[in-house]
Amino acid sequence: MLVGYPAACFAESLAGDPGQSQSQSQQQSQQKPAPAQQPAPPPQPPPQQPPQQRPPNPFENVPAAPQKPTQQPSNVQEAQTATIGPNIIEAVEFRGQRKVPQDTLRALIFTKKGDVYDDEAIHRDFTALWNTGRFDDLRVEREKGPNGGIILRFVVTERRTVHTIDYTGNKSISKSEILDRFKERKVNLTPESQYDPGRVQRAKNVLQEYEAERGHQYAIVTPQIRQVPPGGVDVTFAINEGPKVKVGHIFIDGNNAFTAKEVIRAMKNLKPIGIPHSLLFENLFARTYDSTKLDEDADRIRQFYQSRGYFQARVINHSEKVYDVYGKGIKIPLFNPKKPGKRVDITMVVREGDKYYLRNFNFVGMKLFRTPDLIARQVFKMGPGDVFSTEKLQKGMDDLRKLYGNFGYIDFVASPDPEPVPGKDQIDLTMDVDEGHQFFVRRIDFQGNTTTRDRVIRRELLIDEGDLYSQQLWDTSILRLNQLGYFDPLKPEDAAEMKRDTKTNTVDLLLKVKERGKNSIQLNGGVSGISGSFIGFSYSTNNFLGLGETLSLGAQIGTLLDNVTFGFTEPYVFDKPIQAGFTLFYQRYSYNQGQQASILAGQNLIGYYNSIGSQGCPTAEPNCNLLNYVTDGRGFTTFASYALRRSFARIGLSYGYSIQDLKPLTTAATTYFTYLNFQGVGGPNSLSGITQSTITPTYAYNTVNHPITPTHGLRINAT
Repeated sequence: MLVGYPAACFAESLAGDPGQSQSQSQQQSQQKPAPAQQPAPPPQPPPQQPPQQRPPNPFENVPAAPQKPTQQPSNVQEAQTATIGPNIIEAVEFRGQRKVPQDTLRALIFTKKGDVYDDEAIHRDFTALWNTGRFDDLRVEREKGPNGGIILRFVVTERRTVHTIDYTGNKSISKSEILDRFKERKVNLTPESQYDPGRVQRAKNVLQEYEAERGHQYAIVTPQIRQVPPGGVDVTFAINEGPKVKVGHIFIDGNNAFTAKEVIRAMKNLKPIGIPHSLLFENLFARTYDSTKLDEDADRIRQFYQSRGYFQARVINHSEKVYDVYGKGIKIPLFNPKKPGKRVDITMVVREGDKYYLRNFNFVGMKLFRTPDLIARQVFKMGPGDVFSTEKLQKGMDDLRKLYGNFGYIDFVASPDPEPVPGKDQIDLTMDVDEGHQFFVRRIDFQGNTTTRDRVIRRELLIDEGDLYSQQLWDTSILRLNQLGYFDPLKPEDAAEMKRDTKTNTVDLLLKVKERGKNSIQLNGGVSGISGSFIGFSYSTNNFLGLGETLSLGAQIGTLLDNVTFGFTEPYVFDKPIQAGFTLFYQRYSYNQGQQASILAGQNLIGYYNSIGSQGCPTAEPNCNLLNYVTDGRGFTTFASYALRRSFARIGLSYGYSIQDLKPLTTAATTYFTYLNFQGVGGPNSLSGITQSTITPTYAYNTVNHPITPTHGLRINAT
């Protein structure tokens, strides 16, 4: 591992004296380069007399073949080599890396070849490499280079790679739950990541906290690291959950104004579920003990007292008593099994103090309203002489913030200052108000609506450009958009990005939406006692072409029943809050007595019924004794409704018209329906058919936050 800097991080191995090497280099730079060594000349022949005249040689004037020149050292290169000083970095090297590319390491440092050696620069490079978290060890070495400079070398030891992560002994929590918790707490310990002991320790702590939440306060988590050659590790978290710890009895000490049951009822986390603690039901209804929730319940007790006038009430101390249990009481497997565990008895020590009443309620900085006393009574629901309640105070501040927001004061801030009157059980409350600026809406833009047109969104907004900003109208607008079902649920507090301009007192709103699937396609089929065997298809969209229109089409074809429907709804006719639409339908039902009996009996009885039904029948009508007939129905329904101004209520009117004809296929069917007509039983069984016209007034009130999966709101339909 790294032991100090720079003494333990640098190893200097300079051959010879640097000063001597420098002087030798300077002397060599002043000398001329030595010529290249020439081959020894051949021995000279003995002197001869001048030759006599020779005949002419035909190759005498032909130039000799060029010889390959001997490579001579460049004077410039020797000069450059000789001029590298002892403080110049001749090369930067990396040793020990296996997975990290050398180019990546070079990009992390600033020192380059040819730079002057600088301790501060090397320290900076060392820190940059170490902070990557990729190395278990890192040191810097330097040595004299062949050209007289310095070779800088970073020697690294890479961290190992996590191959696998496993868990043993985790009975109360699943692996997927552990991974979700790691992701939530940003542990960053995953396979193929670099092994970091700090991350392993953090994962251990998160696991122990998770086990404690599930009631295993004494769980032991042991990380086991196994090295896998050449550079990997397998991490296993061995979990010993130990006995499950549940809440035993809860005692309240120091309570005079309220009973222990009333105080315990304020504890949301640790109080028994539903019924008081008992030996019979202690395993079934006792809460799982979680020490981290104890402080939260202590704070809830404080809020319980302060909301009832005990302004200075506190939980001054709490204690826990842990003991072992082995299935005491009646041995009922579900309610009280013979299973060892632990219980914790909790004692809360309360200091109640005096009950305080409101003496004065003053506002400082309030300019919008001229009647502070009326605000105190209407908004905070308390005035002078009333019991001082922190719960009413907090709710009143929220309501006052909304009230100011409805008048464009979106930066409103209120700071309460309750001051107990010395020697009295009274409180003077001063509300310091910073109203801020009053804002108007300058622009409203939309983002994320790739299909839905801007005007479809804009017509649902109760705020328009140029209007005074109102928080209540904006919240209602978001609710109206959620009711459409076009987008993922929007929250008023984070649905829009708000840009303020304090110079012009205007605000720009950018509404961010995420569209959801608008089309629904269904295929169905089966066998029914009424419809016979059938196959069906349906298609619907609640945002046709991004215009907010609803279109539906359905068809069903079967052995007995055929059905076709088509519907269309326009939510804003002529850009007015008038919803109108229609539905067309056609239905044909073929009743065959033998086929119907076969479906109900689960076996083929058609041949049997045909043989019975044909007895005594003419050849032209073989099944005259069976009740076989066909009904044809067709019609439409049209409707219209009008939304009351700035309300969730609609009033409307619908009109329906249908015609249904009946056609007997056998003599028996004709006789049967004729008899019904004679008896005055008309309706769909009438041989002459029936025509229906209906007019229905409608009223609807809808405040639910989603058309399909609502979580709050009210829906009323009346006709």
